[in-house]
Amino acid sequence: MKEFFKRAIMGFVYGIFIGQTILILESLVGGNGNFHPVSAYLLQHSSSQMTAVIIQYFLTGIIGISFATTTLIFEIDSWSIVAQTVLHFVITSVVMYIAGFLCGWFPHSVRSTIIWFAIFIVIYVIMWAGFMLYFKKQTKKINEAL
Repeated sequence: MKEFFKRAIMGFVYGIFIGQTILILESLVGGNGNFHPVSAYLLQHSSSQMTAVIIQYFLTGIIGISFATTTLIFEIDSWSIVAQTVLHFVITSVVMYIAGFLCGWFPHSVRSTIIWFAIFIVIYVIMWAGFMLYFKKQTKKINEAL
């Protein structure tokens, strides 16, 4: 439980950091010299810009928590890698989708939802493969050292 809370706190911080970094990059690319802290959708559906920023702040923190804590799933030795991956994917994709939906990061339509999930799947597979290769290499190093 101690590890869960440690990861949750760090995940919250990382989630906010990554979220803010993405906002800065988006504003640099398409902001015409202006910083856009939230989407037009979230701004329109909030009582003020400050409320919208706070909502997005906490939602990006929750995304970070979900990614950081769900890695504990991969430490359940009695589960297959397929079961671990499926559960991790389901949890993180649902949290990401809900946060993105609430923040207005993509249009609220069936088409955009399908595109969003397709992009998420591609990124997830790339990240998963990268981590698998990394841990396979680490395992090989440990076994050679023994």
